[in-house]
Amino acid sequence: MAIDLNILGNNIRALRNSRRASQEEVTNFIHITRSTYSSFENGQKVPDLQTLDAICALYDISFDSLVNFDITKGILKRIYFDKCNQDVADLLNKYQSLSLSSKFLVMQRVDILVEQEYALYPYKLRLCKTRRKHK
Repeated sequence: MAIDLNILGNNIRALRNSRRASQEEVTNFIHITRSTYSSFENGQKVPDLQTLDAICALYDISFDSLVNFDITKGILKRIYFDKCNQDVADLLNKYQSLSLSSKFLVMQRVDILVEQEYALYPYKLRLCKTRRKHK
């Protein structure tokens, strides 16, 4: 699996800034040098798995989200950086840690719930679908 260093660097910088932490504070928590951490944020170096795990623990984010998705854009930005969406971020992290078969079961259940919502509130869901198509 190839890691996009730009995405990883942007993500860890954004997470650190959202916590208003200095690089020094983060490096004290994960036990690496500030220059090494700086090279991660600048996309010059790939952290080892132990360091990535420590960063994920520090920011309470899944490995998958930290490494594979630019959380500084779109809906992921709202999920990870709005304090009111902490529950959604927790659910997303839990979902991403599931096996593929478990994810499939969750998605089946979500589809059923959406169908039930549509039956009860068709106007409301049509608005949501229309907004998604226009984005």
